[in-house]
Amino acid sequence: MARADLNVQTPARTGTTPTFTPAVTDGHAFANNGRRYLRIKNTDASVKTVTVVSPPLPDGRGVDPIPITVPATTGDVVTPCWPASYNQPSGKVHLDYSATTGVSVAVIEIASA
Repeated sequence: MARADLNVQTPARTGTTPTFTPAVTDGHAFANNGRRYLRIKNTDASVKTVTVVSPPLPDGRGVDPIPITVPATTGDVVTPCWPASYNQPSGKVHLDYSATTGVSVAVIEIASA
């Protein structure tokens, strides 16, 4: 499965309207430095689940994935992306979608002070 990379957006001091990328069947990935948040929108009439593929433990055992439920129609969810829980060994977060209709995502980086 070839995941599509998501662009990371840094808001301007005056505010920024994020650009959302439609969900894709093969999932998405983005580099994560611990200051990035995932924003998910769902305009479809059905509840959707976006799953963060958990990284393996140091001994190689798997960890349960992290499901994020996105409400139907006006669903808009924001979640922080903690590297220890979300990052793959590559430093990227991997996202899978229960379905892609109506789902879009944006990755937003909070600038350091």
